[in-house]
Amino acid sequence: MKQVVAKPPAIAMSGIILSMMLMAVASGLIYAYVPIKLKSLGFEPWVLASMVPATAFGGFIGCFATGWMLRISGHARVFMVLHTALLLSYLFLLVSDHPIIWLFGRAIYGLGAHGVFIVAQSWLHDATTDEKRGQVMSVLYVSFLFTLGVGSFWAGQIGVEGETILILAILFAAMAVFPVGLTKLPQPPLPDQVAVEIKRVWKISPVGLVGMFCVGGMTFTLVTFAPIYASELEFTPQKIGLLMMMMQIGLIVIQVPMGALSDKIDRRYVLLMVCGMAAVMAVIAIIFQSTLGFLMLALVFAIWVGANDTIYSVSSALANDRADPQHYVFLASTQMVAWSSGGFILPLLATGLLTFFPITIFMWVLLAVTIIFAAFVVYRIIVGRPVPEDPDTSYVEVPPVVHPGGMMMVSTAESDGAGSSEWIN
Repeated sequence: MKQVVAKPPAIAMSGIILSMMLMAVASGLIYAYVPIKLKSLGFEPWVLASMVPATAFGGFIGCFATGWMLRISGHARVFMVLHTALLLSYLFLLVSDHPIIWLFGRAIYGLGAHGVFIVAQSWLHDATTDEKRGQVMSVLYVSFLFTLGVGSFWAGQIGVEGETILILAILFAAMAVFPVGLTKLPQPPLPDQVAVEIKRVWKISPVGLVGMFCVGGMTFTLVTFAPIYASELEFTPQKIGLLMMMMQIGLIVIQVPMGALSDKIDRRYVLLMVCGMAAVMAVIAIIFQSTLGFLMLALVFAIWVGANDTIYSVSSALANDRADPQHYVFLASTQMVAWSSGGFILPLLATGLLTFFPITIFMWVLLAVTIIFAAFVVYRIIVGRPVPEDPDTSYVEVPPVVHPGGMMMVSTAESDGAGSSEWIN
């Protein structure tokens, strides 16, 4: 029988959410600043694009390093350490304009940002009940996305001349430490282990695992190349900042209704719907390219990234539908590794292709990956077993743009039996 443990009031959890919002403002400032600044310094598009594989590689390392740190130090101390890494990453951008220095800075940022999300989400997961967990995670997600967009928009208004954006980013990242440092929220117990088991997750949900890998690459690539592409079209920094804010809004607008739909029908059909949506946006962008006005381009990219990101959320929910509660930790850890791996490999491939093709090659790469994943989903629908009518996990919107997010998708009901991990989808 499940032991009933009194959970802290919502106000006790607000410190973590406030901290993540402050971190998001800093992240949004830098996400807009990096491509615009490098472009203004005269670097080629491939240099701008190389910053994302560096960020994803750091995140990949962070998936392993954070679990190890949590085992020996606990959530509060690790949270402070990872925020220190974020501050160091911004200092790298401040001390030099050399791309090599910036690559190291972005890798450190990836490690810190991924780690912070693992800590924050697992902490909130432990602090909430099954009945309230989805609501708390949704508040965290929407708050983070909104403030991330605000940061990007703000960077466009400030401009990249001088060091104002970097100083503001450091200021907000430093302030983000205070709410957690002063929180009365009890810390979760130290985890016994944080395992990554690809084979076991494949047995639980092939579509979920492949979806995590593909969406990590697609989202990272699109979010990276969108501002670079916009700068190649000679849009002003103000418009590029607005573009990035609209893309964050698109994440929310698309995910909420599609997520609700995935709770009512087979989640794999929802995956096919959003794949179709992403493919249509890719075709529109490829056909019209530079003839699209700014508002139409922003709309296309907002829908595109929203459809891509929904693949993450629904894939994660699909995997959790099949998992027993005791499988949660290794499932979440493995999902994050798959997401980070895709976020490293696909942007790196697209960056390498820039040597031979124009900037629009990223659109073709994303279209190809979307079609391949959709074909895999169709294949699994044909050969796999039917989905249980009452899934064990409810959908929660999860963002994979600047964080792993695997811990955001949580089980809200007990599994029906030990054999649930053998379901095949």
